[in-house]
Amino acid sequence: MGGVDALRGRRLYLDANVFIYVVEGSPEHDAFLGGLLDLLGTGDTTAVTSELTLAEVLAKPFEENRTDLADIYEEMVAPSPWLDMVPVNRAVLLRAARLRAELKLRLPDAIHVASAVAAGCELFLSNDYRLKVPAGVALVRLG
Repeated sequence: MGGVDALRGRRLYLDANVFIYVVEGSPEHDAFLGGLLDLLGTGDTTAVTSELTLAEVLAKPFEENRTDLADIYEEMVAPSPWLDMVPVNRAVLLRAARLRAELKLRLPDAIHVASAVAAGCELFLSNDYRLKVPAGVALVRLG
């Protein structure tokens, strides 16, 4: 899948590492992420993530007593015009258990993938090279 333009008009799941790269920087991915944020800002693409993402991105700032970063993450990982949040509920957890068994995923990854499926995402954006997704969802690496 080539570049940010290939994401236009698609429902896109954002893994927790995408938020970390956006907030804390990743020089090798900055151009792609800047384009992604511009695309999301136009409303041509809808992003989705799980409520689990908030717990994942806040762990390090809390450990390091970085309230500045924690505040940024709390604002960014929240429902907005460009971001839909999937609750971690019983249906997601049941689907996660099945995906964990079928794809041999770690539980947090299974919850993310189950959330993407529940939200009808056709694309899953992540830089986690251990991640697997079921048929019907395309895994997209940061460009």
